[in-house]
Amino acid sequence: MGTFKIASNDLQFIRRELWARLHKKSIANYLIGDDNPEVSHIGRYIKNNGVRVFPYDFADKYNINDVEVAFDKKCGLFYTMYAGKKLYLKRKYKSEFRAKRYIKNLMMEQDIRSPHRYLTSSFYPHKDTVVLDIGGAEGFFSLDYINDVKKIYIFECDEEWIEALQYTYKDYMDKVVIIKKFVCDYSDETHITIDDFIEANHLINESLFIKMDAEGNEDKIIEGAGVIHDMKVPVSLAVCTYHLQDAEQLIRDKFKHWFIENSDGYMVYYYDYAISKPYIRRGVLRIRNEQGK
Repeated sequence: MGTFKIASNDLQFIRRELWARLHKKSIANYLIGDDNPEVSHIGRYIKNNGVRVFPYDFADKYNINDVEVAFDKKCGLFYTMYAGKKLYLKRKYKSEFRAKRYIKNLMMEQDIRSPHRYLTSSFYPHKDTVVLDIGGAEGFFSLDYINDVKKIYIFECDEEWIEALQYTYKDYMDKVVIIKKFVCDYSDETHITIDDFIEANHLINESLFIKMDAEGNEDKIIEGAGVIHDMKVPVSLAVCTYHLQDAEQLIRDKFKHWFIENSDGYMVYYYDYAISKPYIRRGVLRIRNEQGK
């Protein structure tokens, strides 16, 4: 995919917000002029509401004041209750406001109408599946299925997120393994390919559900996952495509013989410094092999 830059700290996020405000009119007018009614509707939404990552009314229902968080004095971390369990946040979120804002955005991303939604009522980790959660962050993805799946491997390299994950999954350490490595197209001390991971953990005959939300590195991860094309068991992938403009087509090309569906709607991911026309992007591709039907 070449070199890219995505906002990754508070100052960069603010700069991209300012960019979005400055370009609101040109983005809205461009999308309004599209022949696709869905796209032109997004343009009108932006014209009336400003540039939003999720340019839909559903996002407006999420209010920070509706979010409940608590502070665990023993470990010094904020948490929220999710799927009946404590979901911890990393130490970066030092105030109740910041913790609530993070949780609000997390819930909004996975709204049933969201372009960022990984799963559907028919696409999810089934019983006895092995889950590879690549880009685990707070680890909410696996909490819904923790009691059903066979094993969960969470790949996360941020030390503060690893600490939070250890608290969230402290009662499930027999089932959940947190791996401090970047998943990539090569393996060394700090990186690993899916191919090498599957071999090392004897997963070649295990049904897999792979979630990838890796800040634009999804294509590299897939380059190192050739073995999944030969597996004779169900393999499903929820792959984020919104980080980069050409990601969706690149990933579709790599799985052209698999079943593929995209999440509903579009995102305007202006945190990518290289965002350009047509501005809108699909959020997630849901992919499965023949055995996963």
